[in-house]
Amino acid sequence: MRIQELYDLIDIVAPFRLQEEYDNAGLIVGSMDDEVRGVLLCLDVTHETVEEAHRVGANLILSHHPPIFRAIKKLDPIQHSALLAAVRMDMALLAVHTNFDAVSDGLNAFVARRMGLTDLDILEVHESDRLYKIVTFVPPEFREQVLEAMFAAGAGHTGSYSHTSYRAVGTGGFVPDPGTHPFVGEENAMTSVVEDRVETIVSGRDLVSVLKALRGVHPYEEPAVDVFEEHLPGSPVAGFGHIGRLPHVMGPEEFVAFIKSFFAVSVLPVAGTLPEAIECVAFCSGSGSSLLPAANRAGAQVLITGDITYHRALDVSQAGGCVVIVDHYSSERFFAAAMEEALRSTAGDRELPPLHQSTADYQPVRFW
Repeated sequence: MRIQELYDLIDIVAPFRLQEEYDNAGLIVGSMDDEVRGVLLCLDVTHETVEEAHRVGANLILSHHPPIFRAIKKLDPIQHSALLAAVRMDMALLAVHTNFDAVSDGLNAFVARRMGLTDLDILEVHESDRLYKIVTFVPPEFREQVLEAMFAAGAGHTGSYSHTSYRAVGTGGFVPDPGTHPFVGEENAMTSVVEDRVETIVSGRDLVSVLKALRGVHPYEEPAVDVFEEHLPGSPVAGFGHIGRLPHVMGPEEFVAFIKSFFAVSVLPVAGTLPEAIECVAFCSGSGSSLLPAANRAGAQVLITGDITYHRALDVSQAGGCVVIVDHYSSERFFAAAMEEALRSTAGDRELPPLHQSTADYQPVRFW
């Protein structure tokens, strides 16, 4: 299997278009044409995971956290030593980050199911995951050019399909006003032209860029474009965090013991006050404390997440909310298992390269 094939499979599991604007998920080191001999699934690219990948015969590291997150001007031999080690060993690096957090059956859902939560639902629906239908009219000889530009900008994704569209032939009519420069026809003269009606689908995230791409290649001076918001019952949605019900109602002491045991933590910070009877909880891996308002609206009594700042913790305490902090690593250490399950489920009968769940990932913070 080439990296491109694995990338395309991951794009079904967790579409890269769903990653946050600040993120850097995707292929970071390597060529899409490279053959994959083995894959190490891990949380971070570190000296330990690079050595582990080499030891198990994996030439691709599939991590949750991108080894290059923000733009860098040079590779520092100390700061980027693990990254440079991977490059020297001819390893490809691919990251699946906020796109795997956002999908309805991604990391958050995996952890929530493992916790035994029932009646699961997405906590905060991704606003940019709203779907829109774009309709335009174009001369037949320009149809493919317009469609390809729209697809390249992010249009045409429907479930596990890409480059989706509909087209029908018809006749368009118009009168160019004085001072115009029509592609066909003359000023002040009624013009009829054979056109293709072209329709495709686009997410809210890509709507502006797709419209810009359409107008950039359309031959008409003023192309007719219609945009309709789609309402598809039962269609997959994306978003951050999950909300669900515990296996049974728990008091504070039992709940703390349950969370400590599940996340394998010895210390459990709590911002705010734990309710006397806890049944409905929300979970967001990583830094999810900003979802507390959504958790409150959804009826969650407690939000479980990895990070919280002092000032947000103070706000939570003052407002009467409750956030349980299991630390960033512990909330995301399930990534390798979740990703392997998702890849194997999506691949079906397709043969995958050897997948190795890392045993070298570690909690970088020590609690004394």
